[in-house]
Formats: sequence, structure tokens, C-alpha cells
Amino acid sequence: MKINQSTIRKSLPLIGSFALLSFALSGQASAASILLNPGFEAGTGADADNWAELGTETARSSVSPRTGTSHAYMTVDNLNNAPAGAANFIEQNLGANVLDNTQNFDLSFYAKVDSLDFTGVNIFYQVLWLDQDGSDGGGVKGETLTQLTTAGINTTYQEFGMTDMDVPDGADSSILRFQLAAGAVPDIVQGFSVDDVSFGPAIPEPTSAGLLSLAGLLTLARRKRA
Repeated sequence: MKINQSTIRKSLPLIGSFALLSFALSGQASAASILLNPGFEAGTGADADNWAELGTETARSSVSPRTGTSHAYMTVDNLNNAPAGAANFIEQNLGANVLDNTQNFDLSFYAKVDSLDFTGVNIFYQVLWLDQDGSDGGGVKGETLTQLTTAGINTTYQEFGMTDMDVPDGADSSILRFQLAAGAVPDIVQGFSVDDVSFGPAIPEPTSAGLLSLAGLLTLARRKRA
């Protein structure tokens, strides 16, 4: 087949413009997570590296991961062996001076439950914004807490989280926590799975000016090709 060199030369500006458009949009597609071990893959047995597991029924599990081989799993079982009022949670403390409080942050994760009977249980995720280096008096500077029982959690993995979270003034770190708690109600059986957690600086939206510039490049390339 004979290749028309003139056609190729005319197409190069259009190809380059599409490449630029693809690059610009791909830059909006993802931001780096600052969490360690976000999929709970690393660890020894029931202990996930970089995560603190609190409660007698919180563990790194291989029973039902969304991806990979592991996930976090919490359960309460008042019917058989757990006392009423049990609380189980898994959390990661990011440590001092890891956040820039001039940026906003995105959080996403996948979660599911064993049963849609939420009687007597409380399932939520929480972000505590902290001043861990003590430069602004120390302590908690703010928090967000979201109930998953009213957010549509189901028996199959779904994505949850928050976007564009404002970091309070004075905060230099955070604790990200997932919790399953049971009230003083008998015969409660429930399990809560979490996997594929991402927490990092918010992804900026493409600017109107940037999109218009790219559109102009594409138009110019089409005219040159014509």
C-alpha cells in the first residue's frame, strides 16, 4: 500500500492536538493517595500493616476482597459470642506534617455489609483533622463523620467517600477511621468490609480557559489539514 506523505504531514497538527488534549485530561484523572497499604494487602495474618485495628473482631481478611487478596473486616455477633455494645474499628494515623492545609482533599473507598438488617448497629467513616506537631495548640481541629447505614451501603461493594474536603486551619495531619459498633441490643449479627481506600489532594477540574484553548488548537489543526 502506498503511503501518501502529504496526507501524513497535514494530519500531524491534528494528531498533536489530540495528544495534547489527552494529556491535559489525563492529568485530571487521578491524584496520588497519601495512605499507606490502602488495599490492606501488606500484613501478617489478621494484622494489616500501617493500620491500627481496635476491637476483638476487626481484622485483615482474605474472605471477600474487592481486589487483590485482602480487605479490612469488622463484625459484631451478639447472638453467639460478642457482648452488647461492642465497637470495632480500623484506622490510619498519617503522622505529623503530612497535610498542606491550603489544599482540599478527596477520600474514596469501597465497602459492603453482610446483611441489610441494621438493627442496633452503627456503621460510619470518619476523618479527624489534627495538629500533631503542636504548632497551633495541638489536638483536633475538625472532623467529618458519615453514617453508611443511611448512605446506601449494600451487600455488594460500592464506592463511597467525599470530594473537595476542606482541611481546617492549623491541621497538619489526619486520622482516617472506619467503624462498626453495636448498641445494647441482643441478637445482633453484622459484618462490614472495606477495601481499596484512597485519600489525597483533591483532583482539580479542567478549567474553562484550558478547554477553550484546546478546542482552539483542534480547530486550527483542522483548518491546516483542509
